Amino acid sequence: VKEFQMQLIATVAEAVGKLQSKFTLKYESSPAARISRLRGIPPVAGKILWAKQMERQVQTLMERMSNVLGPNWGQQLEGRQLRKTCDELLAKLDARAFFRNWIREWEKDLTSATTSKLNSYPVIIGHEKNKGRDGQLVAMVNFDEKTELLFKEIRHLKWLGFGKEIPRTLTMVADESVKRYPYAVAVKTALRSYQAVRVLITPELEGLVMPQLLEIRELISEAFDV
Repeated sequence: VKEFQMQLIATVAEAVGKLQSKFTLKYESSPAARISRLRGIPPVAGKILWAKQMERQVQTLMERMSNVLGPNWGQQLEGRQLRKTCDELLAKLDARAFFRNWIREWEKDLTSATTSKLNSYPVIIGHEKNKGRDGQLVAMVNFDEKTELLFKEIRHLKWLGFGKEIPRTLTMVADESVKRYPYAVAVKTALRSYQAVRVLITPELEGLVMPQLLEIRELISEAFDV
């Protein structure tokens, strides 16, 4: 019996060690993260699902120990270190801690965003970062695509049981983002088309299309009159 118990402890310890290694490698670089992206699961919700899955695996291993060695297996000499290792890993797999960190990061972002007057303009002027034209000033739609991700996160986090703990401020931002998204995409497409065509207009041709260019510039300038 003693030999069987020691074999069980060794088997469980090996399984827990593998789970520790998975945690050490972090979710972001794990196969689970790649699968979540393919399934359209946002990062924080995916990380919580990953942590909960590993948490269940650790608890299952602990139940095996309890069923064979009794409920006080963690107090026995042979199982004491294993119980300590399991408890430490469970503490690191705290899904609620991941959720709270996400809330804090978003609240920090929202606080800094509300202090900037630029956030009230539908269109802003910024540096282009595309196709070797870095640094060129262009008109861009003032829509943070992170807010679209926020909506997806909230939807999945509600499915995971965190609905009542999500601040109303974040929910309102996400709802507003969903309403603005189609318009943001339309404006973004229009600006890209304008910029692509503008590059093709040579100084010799500019005079021929100047009325149209001025009309477009007037439309864009209206976006700053808010």
